[in-house]
Amino acid sequence: MNVLIVEDEAPAARRLERMVRERLAPRTVALTVANTVETARQTLDSTIVDILLLDLNINGADGFSILDSVRRPPTIVVSANASRAIDAFDHAVIDFVAKPVSADRLAIALDRALDRSTVRSPSLAVRSAGRIDLAAFADIVALSGADDYVEVILADGRRFLHDTSLGDLERRLPAGFVRVHRSHIVNAAHVRSIRTLPGRRRVLGLTGGAEIPVSRSHAAAVSALLPR
Repeated sequence: MNVLIVEDEAPAARRLERMVRERLAPRTVALTVANTVETARQTLDSTIVDILLLDLNINGADGFSILDSVRRPPTIVVSANASRAIDAFDHAVIDFVAKPVSADRLAIALDRALDRSTVRSPSLAVRSAGRIDLAAFADIVALSGADDYVEVILADGRRFLHDTSLGDLERRLPAGFVRVHRSHIVNAAHVRSIRTLPGRRRVLGLTGGAEIPVSRSHAAAVSALLPR
């Protein structure tokens, strides 16, 4: 098994190496440490890496640039910058382990990386009230602006408040999400009905019974949702 640790601080790299070997024993582990983005890219280009442990600040360079340029293996982000956890999950990493790293927490992340049967569905990382939840895009029915937050409505009835703007979230959404109102975005796959109310106002009926108003300025977007 080949494991690559991308870490520019030698003591931190040695500690990670020790914990990885202890957790993965008795497997035979070939472990490589890269302390620059360039070295990491060269290793990933020339070697089949089974697990990547990635710091996000590599001598001033952004660790995410590695993921943007190579076909990446299962990746665990190991970083002291907890505020970037949202970005990490947007990059579809296996896990985010905050520094200082505990052996128990790293063990959980390594077990997830080893579980080849686990395929993470493309998800939105929702940050609210000091915690992070993952909401699979396929399960999101609608997103609605609520003051300084966005309410994320799921098909099973759960609702999360995400502390960001609707515009920011819109840029992260995949195809299939449609802006139907200044304050609302819907997942077209969850549209169940379109009703016209007095005054030619329209309302979308969604999975789970949620109803979302449609603004006149977004009428064309709504028309695209109608069956042809």
